[in-house]
Amino acid sequence: MKALLIFLILLPVLCFSQAKFDLETEIYDLQKRECEEQNKKDKAAYYKLKHEAAEMNFYALTRMIISDLDKTKFTRKYINLRYSSVTYSCGVIDSENYECIREYNLKDPFYNRQSWGADDLIFLGKVFADKIIIPSRVGIGFGYSEGFYYVDEENSAVFRKLKKGKITETNREFYYYAKKNKSPLSVSENLIADELFFSFENLPDYRVKVTQYINYKKTVKTYEFGNGEWTVVE
Repeated sequence: MKALLIFLILLPVLCFSQAKFDLETEIYDLQKRECEEQNKKDKAAYYKLKHEAAEMNFYALTRMIISDLDKTKFTRKYINLRYSSVTYSCGVIDSENYECIREYNLKDPFYNRQSWGADDLIFLGKVFADKIIIPSRVGIGFGYSEGFYYVDEENSAVFRKLKKGKITETNREFYYYAKKNKSPLSVSENLIADELFFSFENLPDYRVKVTQYINYKKTVKTYEFGNGEWTVVE
């Protein structure tokens, strides 16, 4: 009798727990299906971008982005070309029941910082012929340029145009480009330079959105490729 009484008391709790479990399972299954559908849409969008990227001249885009820079915003002798040392991750849609892993990078899969090389740094230095261009990784420190040239390590013709400088406090060497400066460069790690940073978003219909930060002031332009040329559309 006592056991039956305990069972009757616990029955609503047990029913509630089962109902909650069933609801959570249903939500989990729903969110899993939604995630799978989202990744299918992402895949279609990714391969559209890939198809269009194969027909676009990204080399010319980089040169146009550099040529479009407003020279009046650069007032110092040095330009610190900042770049991210981390590639974009696809991201996670997190929820209480199901963690959705986005399988495709739709932000910058084909035109990104990795599209830039040492020859683009040199072109920047020629456009700003009176400046000294020093690349460094975002979040690591001024002059920390290891990694920027990894795609050009075997290109001796490019490296002959680059120079090596030193950070006075640490004696650490770094690459830089200066069209006019011929003497060895030694600078403080606290050097004040104009800061230049880009981020990119690959858009459908042969477009790339470029966000530039000059001394942390943001400007956004969208470039479109058509008839073999790039134009600014917004």
